[in-house]
Amino acid sequence: MTVTQQRRRRATRMTANPSQGVRIDRATNGGLRRTEAGRIALPLSVGNNGHLIGEGDLVMTHDEAVALHGELGRLLAGSLTPATDAEVSEA
Repeated sequence: MTVTQQRRRRATRMTANPSQGVRIDRATNGGLRRTEAGRIALPLSVGNNGHLIGEGDLVMTHDEAVALHGELGRLLAGSLTPATDAEVSEA
């Protein structure tokens, strides 16, 4: 494995510990907002081993946000069954 491949592999490890590996969190500099095109923007920050790499937005259409809302609702309600593609497209 080359050095570049090793770096890429290390950079793609996800963890819940903010001081280890790559972590993507909601950014603390603002909440949800609408873009000029009317889409929904969720600010996120990306960190690696506890150091901020950068910030960006997860931009979703209304339908994508509704589908995410449905999936989060099922997860929070304790549903262990993942949504099917048909359920996601209905949301």
